[in-house]
Amino acid sequence: MAQVQFDVPYSETRNRGTVAIRLILAIPHMIIVAVWAYAVEVVAVVQWFIQVFTGKRNKGLSDFTVNWLNEAARVYGYLGLLFDEYPEFVNDEGKTPVRFSMPVEEEPVNRLTVGLRIIWAIPALVIAWAIGIAIFVVTLLGWFAILVTGKLPPGWHSFLVKAHKYVLQEYAYLYLVTDEYPKY
Repeated sequence: MAQVQFDVPYSETRNRGTVAIRLILAIPHMIIVAVWAYAVEVVAVVQWFIQVFTGKRNKGLSDFTVNWLNEAARVYGYLGLLFDEYPEFVNDEGKTPVRFSMPVEEEPVNRLTVGLRIIWAIPALVIAWAIGIAIFVVTLLGWFAILVTGKLPPGWHSFLVKAHKYVLQEYAYLYLVTDEYPKY
């Protein structure tokens, strides 16, 4: 079973200037991720039918979703104050410190769990919603902490990395890239 791998190494010093206007700087990336997410949702519906009727994943559609997850990981990490380097658009080629990987599973899928995925995903969605609130609160407090002290507390950084990883795992599960249930 494949699972999302996501990590951002901790950086002691932070750029207060870019952190102060981070929300404004991230707007173009957020637009791209949001528009791409609509396409991923359509692809997930198509992928659902393919998986229920054939018992296999379509590699091209899965790769499309994984590429979106990669972009979302960088944008969410940047917006979530995990690093300061401005991400490139669509393909970053290692310019940001984000380490993301998501191997696409090749083995046959369980048609029953795919058919009922939206029901199985409800507890993970509730957890992701609660974690999303925590991400918002810690990021907001972290924004103030960076502006005042010039660094994000290491414990907060660690929490944000784990929380973002969970949300990415939940997306991968919901959008049928993996059959492995999200784990915090």
